[in-house]
Amino acid sequence: MTIPSSTPLGTYYVLSCADDLNAVTESDETNNCKASATTVQVTLSDLVVTAVTNPPATAAVGGTFRVTASVKNQGLVAAGSFKVRYYLSADQQKDGGDVLLSGARSVSSLNAGQTSSGNTNVTIPTGTLAGTYYLLACADDLSTVTELDETNNCLASAATLVVH
Repeated sequence: MTIPSSTPLGTYYVLSCADDLNAVTESDETNNCKASATTVQVTLSDLVVTAVTNPPATAAVGGTFRVTASVKNQGLVAAGSFKVRYYLSADQQKDGGDVLLSGARSVSSLNAGQTSSGNTNVTIPTGTLAGTYYLLACADDLSTVTELDETNNCLASAATLVVH
């Protein structure tokens, strides 16, 4: 059985119906369906970054450093493939002013409740302004996975990095 992607999220009973197209004339057309005893939950995955290492205290424009981040699927169904990408941010929130670092980690899929951890080498792009930044790790910020909550995909480091 395949649930159509257009089905609204929610809790459903599964109906089993004989002659639901009324191809056979019957004396009673109202007794052809039976509902399941239990329900099925139609839901989505929900990716969250649960940990990100602190960046080095300082780095130069064009410099490379290693990041470790963990992503958990806290949803009830598996998530398809996505990337974990990294940013420098003046604050701890992802917005249009953040600097995308080169280097990303691909995750092929993540089952419900499963966590994926990995290392990535990232590089500070030329043109990045000198300053103090937090490191952001963002799961699926390209929105390749439809999720329950698209606003909880990034986590900021506790410490900052001074770019010179």
